[in-house]
Amino acid sequence: VPHPLEIPADDERLDRIADAFALIIDAKSPFTFDHSRRVAAYALAINAHLGDGAVDAARLRRAGLLHDLGKLMVPNRILDKPGKLDADEWAAIRQHPAYTLSVLERVPVFQDFAIDAANHHEWIDGKGYCFGFSGKELTTTARILAVADVVDALSADRPYREGMPPDRVRSILNSESGTHFDERCVDVYTAGAVGTGLDVPRLQRWASAIAGDLVWFAIL
Repeated sequence: VPHPLEIPADDERLDRIADAFALIIDAKSPFTFDHSRRVAAYALAINAHLGDGAVDAARLRRAGLLHDLGKLMVPNRILDKPGKLDADEWAAIRQHPAYTLSVLERVPVFQDFAIDAANHHEWIDGKGYCFGFSGKELTTTARILAVADVVDALSADRPYREGMPPDRVRSILNSESGTHFDERCVDVYTAGAVGTGLDVPRLQRWASAIAGDLVWFAIL
């Protein structure tokens, strides 16, 4: 017998849940406002130009929206620090993908992309963080998210620097293509197929709908 509060996990409802949590994640720091939604948008744009190598778009978008869920566990004094991080602070930052994985893999409807979302800081050469995966261990979804995440991170203002111009972002990606980042994904972005400064419209606040969805999310 279904639980009386059970709500069907249809695609529209899952998207609303992911969007709602992206709002919460990005609200943690003024320097990450809309970061998750921009990463999801960049990821979809890159994926659209991969041809036969493209992955499921809905799954990719949700992974992009929730990739930084683990940052909710990182103190703001670290996230918003205007200077260089010390060793302990950097270690705390490097743990956020593990927190993302720990949360998402406990939610049945998000388990299938939990590790891909958490792998957004892993590099092709195995020198990323925090699991040390490399090469064939990284799925196309994880590779797309790694490029999408760094594009937005470099382009946006941070407490310790201003956002970089598009030419500088492309230069960095090209220099690390094939070692840190997937060559196909880098080629799509640097070729101009994705564009820069994607316009991501603000989310509507679906007050009652989101409230109901979050209750369902909490009891999964």
